[in-house]
Amino acid sequence: MSIAIVGCEEPLAQEARRITAIELHATLVNAAPDAATTQISAACTAQSAQLRVIDPTTGKAVERTVALGQAAPSARARLLALAMAELVAASWSELEDNPEPKAAPVAPLAPLSAREAARRVVAPRPIELQAVADAQLLASRDVVLGGGARGELWVSERLFLRFDALFLYGEPSRATGSVALTMPSASGALGASLGSGWLQPRVSLGVRAGYAWMNGIAASAATTGDHQRGFWGGPELGFELAAWSHARVHPVLGLSLGAHLFGVRGSVDEGRDIKATGLWSGLSLGAALR
Repeated sequence: MSIAIVGCEEPLAQEARRITAIELHATLVNAAPDAATTQISAACTAQSAQLRVIDPTTGKAVERTVALGQAAPSARARLLALAMAELVAASWSELEDNPEPKAAPVAPLAPLSAREAARRVVAPRPIELQAVADAQLLASRDVVLGGGARGELWVSERLFLRFDALFLYGEPSRATGSVALTMPSASGALGASLGSGWLQPRVSLGVRAGYAWMNGIAASAATTGDHQRGFWGGPELGFELAAWSHARVHPVLGLSLGAHLFGVRGSVDEGRDIKATGLWSGLSLGAALR
């Protein structure tokens, strides 16, 4: 982004440039602007400033006049800066509201990387909601299936908070019978996006905790079924691949690795114990809405 201010006192112009760059999360260039640079010009008079923005990310130019004389002298730099930032944001908002206009501009657009950087400045921080189908492999090599809901709150361009609630069920079989295993759980994690292309990798680290009910079902009258239940929990490392993540509805594939630092163990006579303890892994497929 380049800013040219004429007719204003130099201290006011320097402060206005600094504040505008901060407001737009942009880097100022002092050299001659290239085809990817948004250009801002301000012509000041005693009472007003004529603003003009040449925006190569959308291929258009916008203008506005702001009344500087109505503000106190000490507040004019900030007023001018906010007016310039608002005018640029109004132009950049087309990248979010109308990313593929039917009427193409005459001038060539800025590169995709520059357009995407501008779009992220004006894009609202999204909340992503997912309906999830999930499968987990326990330390006892038993599989439980189910699903639930997941939400991701993006707090910055790269960082997000993730929360979910899952309900899993399985009936592991043994020679002496089977065990009805019910495992509801909830998790919270801090995550980061590792890219912004059509296929967006994400990684997260958090904690998952839940409750396990184990009800033994005897295969014959020669054996008896018992009950075990209790809380379990521990750390969870998550990996996700979100395809077409900027679309309103898009798929998300997830892989989780975790450890039950405390948990429940179901003893099985003449067979492998059922373990909601130790290491576990999970695979999920979600449909996300943002």
